[in-house]
Amino acid sequence: MKKGVFYSLFLCVLVLAGCSPKVTTTLIKAKAPLGPGEEIAVLQPEQSQPEDAVVLETIRMQGKDYGELVTLAEEKARTAGGNILKIAQHFEPDITSPRHRVGAVVLSADDSILSEEETTNVIPDFIGSELDVRKENWSVRIAIQGGGAYRFGKDVAGVEEVVTAHNNNRRWGPTYGADVSFFVSDYFGVGLRAQNVYYADKMPASATDKYGTVKNGYLEDYENIWFAGVVFSSRLPSKNRNNAFLARAGYGIAGYSDWGQTIVPPSYTISGTAPALLLELGYDFGIAKNLSVGAALTFIRGAMKNASVITSDGRATSITADSDNAESLSSLSLSIGLRYNL
Repeated sequence: MKKGVFYSLFLCVLVLAGCSPKVTTTLIKAKAPLGPGEEIAVLQPEQSQPEDAVVLETIRMQGKDYGELVTLAEEKARTAGGNILKIAQHFEPDITSPRHRVGAVVLSADDSILSEEETTNVIPDFIGSELDVRKENWSVRIAIQGGGAYRFGKDVAGVEEVVTAHNNNRRWGPTYGADVSFFVSDYFGVGLRAQNVYYADKMPASATDKYGTVKNGYLEDYENIWFAGVVFSSRLPSKNRNNAFLARAGYGIAGYSDWGQTIVPPSYTISGTAPALLLELGYDFGIAKNLSVGAALTFIRGAMKNASVITSDGRATSITADSDNAESLSSLSLSIGLRYNL
C-alpha cells in the first residue's frame, strides 16, 4: 500500500511538471493596472510598436499550448498596466524542448492602433538578454548528498532471537552518493547516479558446539549496498527560479558485499549484484548563484538471487535463491546535500 502511494505521487509530479506552463516576469517600470474593459494590442515579432512606447515588463514563457501562453501574457500585461503586448521571440517545440518558448515585452503607449504593414522590429537593447528564452534550455546539475537509510526485508523464520536481533540492528545505516544530470530544458534531464548504504552490527553471542561446549564470541556483519545507473529527471522550478522540485526515476545495478563471521571462525565474504529501480522526490533551495542545498527522499528496489561466498580458509561457493528467499537490496533514504548548477 505504501509503495503504491509513493508510485502514484511520483507519477503525479511527473505529469504536473510536464503540463504546467511556466511564466517568469521582470518588472521594469510600475504603472496602475488596466481596467477590465480596456483592450490590449498583441503584436507579433514582425510587427513594430509606437516610437513613444514605454517598456513596463519583460515576460519569458514556456508551455505546451501557445494560445494559453499568450492569454497568460495578456493577463500579466493588464496587471502591469500595459496596453501593448509585443511577442519578441517564439520558438516552436523541437529536439531541445517539447514546449513553446516565448519572450514578450509589455509596453504602454498613448496610441495602440498599429498598422500590420509595418515590419520593423524595434526592441530596446537593454532588455535583449532578458528575452533570450533559448538560454534556459540547457544546464548541468551536479549533486552530492548524505543521510540515513532504512533497509527493507522480511525476518528469517526459524532462527534464534539473537540472530533476529542482529539482523534488525542492520536495518538502519548511513548513505552517501553523487550524480550528474544534463537538462535539455528547464524541465527534463538525464544523468548518472551512484549511491552507497553501509549497514553494520557486532553483537555478543554464545553457542554450543556438537560436543556440548559453550562458545562465546560475536556475530559480525559489515555490509555495503550500492546503486549505479541512469537517472531521468523532471524538474519544476519556482517562479523566481531559485528553487526547484524534482521527481526522478532511474534504472541500473545494485551491488552487495558483506564481510562477516559467526561465533566460530572462519569469517566469510558474500558478494553479488542485481537489477534495481530508483525513485526519488526532492527539493532544491537556492542559497547563492548556481548553488543550492537540497533534500531528497529516495527509494531503491532490488533483490539479489545469486551470490558468491568466500571463506577465510579459502573455500568458495555460489548461492542461488528463489524470489521468496532473495536477499533484499531495497531501501528508503532521506538525504541532504549540495547542488551546483552550470
